[in-house]
Amino acid sequence: MELPESTEYNAIITVVNLVSKRVYFIPTYTTVTVKKVAKLFLYYVWKLHKLSQYVVLDCRMQFVALFIKELYRLLDI
Repeated sequence: MELPESTEYNAIITVVNLVSKRVYFIPTYTTVTVKKVAKLFLYYVWKLHKLSQYVVLDCRMQFVALFIKELYRLLDI
């Protein structure tokens, strides 16, 4: 679902940390790539919580696999 157009963004990525019960709302675009999602995750979430043991994404498994692969590449793992 797209959001109403604003001056910069038209979508929000929502990340929930189930341990700390914190929620992060990351402004973005509907055309965001897997690489950009991984970078946004690093910038907004990883710097505070590091890597989680589990990752649950509400998307296709192919996206999840590419996201994890790009995240590990960015972290030099």
